[in-house]
Amino acid sequence: MKVICPTKNIFNIELLNKFKKKFICNFKNLNQNNFNKIVHKYEVVIVRFNRFVSYKSDHKIKFILSPTTGQDHIDKRYFTDKKVKIFTLKNKKNFLKKINASSEFTLMLILMSLRKIKSQIKKVESSYLIGNEVADKKIGIIGLGRNGLKISKILKKLDGEIFFFDKTKKKNRFAKFLNLDTLLKICEVIVICIPLNLNNKKFLNKSKLNKINKGSIVVNTSRGDVLDENHIINLAKKNKLFYTADVMTSEFSKNHLKNLSRLNKFNNIFITNHLGGLTKESIYKTDKLIFESFFKEINV
Repeated sequence: MKVICPTKNIFNIELLNKFKKKFICNFKNLNQNNFNKIVHKYEVVIVRFNRFVSYKSDHKIKFILSPTTGQDHIDKRYFTDKKVKIFTLKNKKNFLKKINASSEFTLMLILMSLRKIKSQIKKVESSYLIGNEVADKKIGIIGLGRNGLKISKILKKLDGEIFFFDKTKKKNRFAKFLNLDTLLKICEVIVICIPLNLNNKKFLNKSKLNKINKGSIVVNTSRGDVLDENHIINLAKKNKLFYTADVMTSEFSKNHLKNLSRLNKFNNIFITNHLGGLTKESIYKTDKLIFESFFKEINV
């Protein structure tokens, strides 16, 4: 079989090289446009979230290996294509309890925002460098899944006053449940941890975002599509809130990095390039699980 991985630099190289012993491999780093031109000629596709796997009816793809919980970087038609088997981390709940990268990254963004690290980097007037602590802050977590739960535990230990909203959970010993509108209105820090699916695109719409208090911090490590991205960016540009994120709706566009650079020039915006899951430890654990599942599937 022929195998393609367009971003070998964000995989564990030792684990990735095991494919070279068994298959014909193309592990050259490819941008999205070049990847689009050739991906459909390969039987096995290995990707993370920074390349989109587009669909063609005459593709040769048999397997898609993606060590990620999110699946929005894979054209949804592959999930109904009976010729294709997809390996991801979705629903691997027990395994994912051992994965800490995204939770730690979210905590970093929260602390950096409270301590006004961006202002320090830009060397603005010293009076703007006085930050805030987690202690006694009202912090609202939207989505109490794996990441939300880990974050709530740590913030509680730092003496934050932790609240949460979740469609399916009403009780948690680290956080108090609030309805969404109340959470948005009273919390000084709002952390978005919900997964992206067909039911929650723009879950935080313009009306919801307008309920957030002036001066609040909004942290999004979910997906750009779970909120009205244009509106929250406009609110941040007008200094009505501070918006920090690791995700954007434009991640697969050719102008994404230029757009990212342009937005990061604003004082109240800090957006990273989907780095949350990229630690050596988490990459190794997730690659190992997905690759071993694939080899077991094909009896190699």
